[in-house]
Amino acid sequence: MFKTAGFTNFFRISALVALVFSSVFAKASEEEGFDSPYLPSADVMADVEQTLARAKENGKLALIVMGATWCHDSRGLVKRFRDDDISPVLDESYETLYVDVGYLDQARAVNQRFGMPSIYATPTVMIVDPETGKLTNDKTMHLWRNADSISYSDTRDYFAREATTAREPEAETGTLLKAYYTSIDAFEQEQASRLVEGYDLIGPQLAMGPGKYPEGFEKLWGEVRGFRYKLTDDLLALRAQAEGLAAEGINEPLVFPSYPALSWE
Repeated sequence: MFKTAGFTNFFRISALVALVFSSVFAKASEEEGFDSPYLPSADVMADVEQTLARAKENGKLALIVMGATWCHDSRGLVKRFRDDDISPVLDESYETLYVDVGYLDQARAVNQRFGMPSIYATPTVMIVDPETGKLTNDKTMHLWRNADSISYSDTRDYFAREATTAREPEAETGTLLKAYYTSIDAFEQEQASRLVEGYDLIGPQLAMGPGKYPEGFEKLWGEVRGFRYKLTDDLLALRAQAEGLAAEGINEPLVFPSYPALSWE
């Protein structure tokens, strides 16, 4: 089901990423008037718990957005959230918290709090039911990695729909499906640790800012981006495969994708 050839495609994509990378990241410096909500926190986990408490008290969902001012998609999402047609939807159904991920090195405890060993994009948009503490949009959250390309109307529709469906009763997870999920979670943990190593390498370079990136930065960023995109797509496919097998009562080993060594390994 999985082929390493698909993974190697991101090396080809990296060439294109390198061509557009400088202009995309330079936009951060062009938007000096942008009022960013992605700000450092003295105690981000306390912020998270307070947001959950407010959501529970007010009968709302918690909307936790992990992003960064330097990221154009993170900024694009904020612009959408501030739109006159979208903000009322959010105000009615969500308690929203913006979390600054720094240069991919901050606030990692936040995503781990909700069962994610790493973030896979900026922004990472998590909708959480405060009654259960469960992430409710795990199957669709990764589309927000391209937030600035999603229309305002689609953005509004998504959050209006999630406000309705997030609390629908979940089907009970059977023993077989739980076993599948456990194996997928172990695979994700292993691969996420590889990604975090890439974040630790690229982060200090990213912090240098446009015009100051070292040689090879664009290629490395393309590799990090390609790996995290491929990994999230594969995780969704694995979980869909597991759910299909479990529904049929089929107990057979999942076929996990195999990725080549990354440049930082």
